[in-house]
Amino acid sequence: MANETKMSFSASSTTVISLTAALANGSVAGGTTELDNSTDLYGMATATLSVPDGFAAAPNDRSRVDLYMVKNDVDGTDDDTSAPTGSDVEAADHVGSFLIYNTDEAQRKTINISLLGVKKANFYIKNNCGQALSYTSNPITVKVHPFTLKAAQ
Repeated sequence: MANETKMSFSASSTTVISLTAALANGSVAGGTTELDNSTDLYGMATATLSVPDGFAAAPNDRSRVDLYMVKNDVDGTDDDTSAPTGSDVEAADHVGSFLIYNTDEAQRKTINISLLGVKKANFYIKNNCGQALSYTSNPITVKVHPFTLKAAQ
């Protein structure tokens, strides 16, 4: 068929957030590892939130954990400002939300995000689910896996 496309993923995903502490409701964390998209300049990515240790109590149904991005090296020398801290997302770009359901078990959710115009970036999450994201022995992570669309062969 004419004009068919397929996804082409980068070689591997990058763990952009790895938290080894609980994240209280309303709090922001992240920025631990920079995503480097400067070589292939992929236009899209999947972002996967994993909360493997579950929750101390059930979060609010269809609540969310929001994903934010701060672009780095935007003009060859400088980063966008400013990085989120505490409970304030500052000027970070909202790039998506992970919907959380009302059960205290482990949760894993993947969304698609745009990387158009992004060479490098740091990512942050804000917990808006009504309960702390628990940490016992397994880190809370966000992995970003860039991809593009190309003509099917």
